[in-house]
Amino acid sequence: MNWNYPFDTTEILFIFFFILVYTAYIIRTVRIARQLQTTARTLIIKLFLRSITFTLLIISLLGPSFGETDRDIQAKGKDIFLVVDLSKSMDAADVTPSRLEKVKFELNRFVRNEKTNRIGIIIFSNEAFIHTPLTYDSGALELFIQSLQTDLLPKSGTNICAATELAYNKLMNAADPAGRSKLMVLFTDGENKASCSGMLYNNLRRFGIGVYTVAVGTKIGISIQQNGKPLMDENDRLVISKMDETFLKNMAAAARGNYYDLNNVKNDIPLLINDIDKAEGTLVDSRTITIVSNKYYYFLGAALILLMLDVLITIGTFRL
Repeated sequence: MNWNYPFDTTEILFIFFFILVYTAYIIRTVRIARQLQTTARTLIIKLFLRSITFTLLIISLLGPSFGETDRDIQAKGKDIFLVVDLSKSMDAADVTPSRLEKVKFELNRFVRNEKTNRIGIIIFSNEAFIHTPLTYDSGALELFIQSLQTDLLPKSGTNICAATELAYNKLMNAADPAGRSKLMVLFTDGENKASCSGMLYNNLRRFGIGVYTVAVGTKIGISIQQNGKPLMDENDRLVISKMDETFLKNMAAAARGNYYDLNNVKNDIPLLINDIDKAEGTLVDSRTITIVSNKYYYFLGAALILLMLDVLITIGTFRL
């Protein structure tokens, strides 16, 4: 038998107080018996019963373990690129406090839930760039996520297709002999001016790259603030930024991927995390461990039964 916890000061104190209190009880009982000119020999039965009960409680406190079993533990990993839209429209406040700030909050939650996977970040507006290469360092990822701003890139605009193609190329050329599963998650309002090429979609389907599009914003849209004033176009008309649900749903369908919403009314990020966790990963580590279970409840159950017997059985202490 093995023990999960050591026999230390706590158990010694319990034993000391049990002996101290029970000795005082016996001395008092014997003294009263002598005064009454009778015997207290029946106390031996109670002492025996309670000593066994106390011993069983101490054993259960130490966590006895016996009966070992072997269990196979497997770790499956994925390579995931988070593709984040940093166009000016991501400053729109139809999602509180803004589209980009909401995305940053959810990115941190995503990273904390995917620590067994390599994650990288691609940022884009009119052009796409690597913000963070694939890494296991969740702390570094969270720092880079906090640095995301719409003025981080030199040119404005939205080119989702260029960002998707960059993510595809980086995933395909990632140095990984194990051939890990490859996924990309796009966070964007979908205001794309051009359709992606059929070849890109064919390659995504052919090589089994998972595509998850997260639509940030609302279809009604809202004006964009710049320097504290509403943004106007070249014709001096108010610019209204609207989430393009149609484009993002078509993109997900063409890549055989999944579509999710992120706004004040609907947040599909928990569903996204669940779907990515269920996606087939590549085996990166496998080992067999020996599990020893804590069987304290056997001894605790026996002690409780003896306690009930102690209460139910009445033994006369004195004979008059």
